[in-house]
Amino acid sequence: MLVAALALCGCSSVAPPKTAASTTPESTTPGSTTPEQRSALAANLAIERQWLDSWFRGTPVRIVQRDDGVLAVDVPREFCFDRGSSNVKPALAAVLDKVAESLRRRPQAMLILLAAPDDRAGATPLALQRAMRVQKHLRDRGVPATRLGPPTAATAAAVQLRLGAPSSGRPQSST
Repeated sequence: MLVAALALCGCSSVAPPKTAASTTPESTTPGSTTPEQRSALAANLAIERQWLDSWFRGTPVRIVQRDDGVLAVDVPREFCFDRGSSNVKPALAAVLDKVAESLRRRPQAMLILLAAPDDRAGATPLALQRAMRVQKHLRDRGVPATRLGPPTAATAAAVQLRLGAPSSGRPQSST
């Protein structure tokens, strides 16, 4: 039932309101950002957090904005992949589709962390293969590779996505 509800979330789209900071020319290309641009991006990501939360409220998807402005999206492993498989399940696909929409609306943002878990603890070839599938799904939805961090193995039992400014650095995967 939960998977069906998450899959339905990917079927329609409601765009959040644009803010002045999201349309300024200096904030439309990824790369090095100023403190003012990072502050504007954090405000825009707060809007995206609310929008994503409206889609996935009541589901196990965890969406929070950290103190440093980075938007964290975690999807528990059991809704992402079948055991031993790297094929993206419909529930994860619905989340990835919405994250891709957020990235299209916020061209100054990047996915600075893209991590997927194995069926057990540790970095394994399966975890990396899953992360590459997540990355491919986002690229298939129009997100340029230059806006996606490298696929990595997650340390937690969840797909971990972190949206932030290119100069935000690599956030810890546990938050």
